[in-house]
Amino acid sequence: MTRHGGQKTQKRLNTPAFLQIKRKHGKFFIKPSAGPHPKRFCLPLLHIVRDLLNIVDNYREAKKLIGLGHIKVDGKVVKDKGYPVGLMDVLSIEKMNKFYRVLPDSHHGLILHEISEEESSFKLCRINNKTSVKGGNLQLNLHDGRNILVLVNDPRNPKEDIYKHMDVLKVSIPEQEILKVLNFEENKLAIIISGKNIGQVGKIITILKRFGPKASTVSIQHNGDHTETLYDYTFIIGEDQSEIELPKIEY
Repeated sequence: MTRHGGQKTQKRLNTPAFLQIKRKHGKFFIKPSAGPHPKRFCLPLLHIVRDLLNIVDNYREAKKLIGLGHIKVDGKVVKDKGYPVGLMDVLSIEKMNKFYRVLPDSHHGLILHEISEEESSFKLCRINNKTSVKGGNLQLNLHDGRNILVLVNDPRNPKEDIYKHMDVLKVSIPEQEILKVLNFEENKLAIIISGKNIGQVGKIITILKRFGPKASTVSIQHNGDHTETLYDYTFIIGEDQSEIELPKIEY
């Protein structure tokens, strides 16, 4: 590991295969900062600006652009050039009127999919865990590292606990208001977020629960065929229709 202008770097050969790195960027590549997404499954912000969007030509220009605060992730300005942008994050460049959502992809692992300004106002977040906190309130721990507190005495919130592990929340950004709950159940639309079938979209046909998340499986109908994947690899994106715009695919 070495440093480039104060930023940790890693050898290009040690980077995840899905990162689309051009040879002209040399032997070393920017290392993701610690953040809400796993380092082995994210896109460093400088890599997005320089290599994927081709807004600038080199490291120095990308660093300057990010430092000026022109880039937002989930509605908040990010100036850390190594910031890990990950699954379902929304990236906005308002001066260019450009908005993107990070989605899983069968070829590249993660891709930037261009979306409308209207759609950039929300994201989908999966409930990975939930805990009871002081006052009997509920804290929802989401896949992107954020926590949402559900107050039991807030009249806007349901009295019963409707939030379950693996359910997906449609959340406004940056306000973090819960707009909709997408339950993890059969006949819902889902996308596979890891494994050999990453990026496939289809309806859940069956959910087979066994002891432990690695043993449980989900069967998804994709292009007329059934694909079996792990429980944890499944991410709900809608009921009859997807809540988010997807690349042009058939499902």
